[in-house]
Amino acid sequence: MTGVMHFGEKDIEVLMLSKFSIAATLAMMSAITSAAGIDQPKIVLEQKFDVGVEKAWAKLGTFCGISRWQSLVSACVVEERSDGIYRVVIMKNDTAFTERLETFSQADHSFSYSILSGPLPVNQYRSELKIEPQGKDSKLVWRAWYTVPETGDSQKIKNDLESLFRNGINGMTALLHS
Repeated sequence: MTGVMHFGEKDIEVLMLSKFSIAATLAMMSAITSAAGIDQPKIVLEQKFDVGVEKAWAKLGTFCGISRWQSLVSACVVEERSDGIYRVVIMKNDTAFTERLETFSQADHSFSYSILSGPLPVNQYRSELKIEPQGKDSKLVWRAWYTVPETGDSQKIKNDLESLFRNGINGMTALLHS
């Protein structure tokens, strides 16, 4: 792969802000969801963590951190391209996803991404992870928007994605206590 680089969360935020204005990013996100008719998320999972928001974000708030908490992932590589920041997520079953970072906010403890290619049986997939303060604890809010092809089984796809998210949340919880 050409242009492969590894970035920390501060690097990604600086790169994102230098590549896109906040207004342009928000307009792009709105256009993606509105054009697809998917303004409401299809999946929303929440999980309370018994650690503060700063500690949770420090461990979970990196774009390629997925390899630390999703047990189905064997590797993750971040790439800077002319049109943004991407990650290639390599699964333990030797499949891979190419995902683009759409938004990243250190201040809001959130990032969102879209899946551009991979074996997921949906179209126009976008997801957001956000860590919110809950007193001295924190709460993860994980949302996903997508469309299902005409031949797809919407309920099975939703169930499978929720299982994948729950597996990731279990890994996040374990990582926060390591």
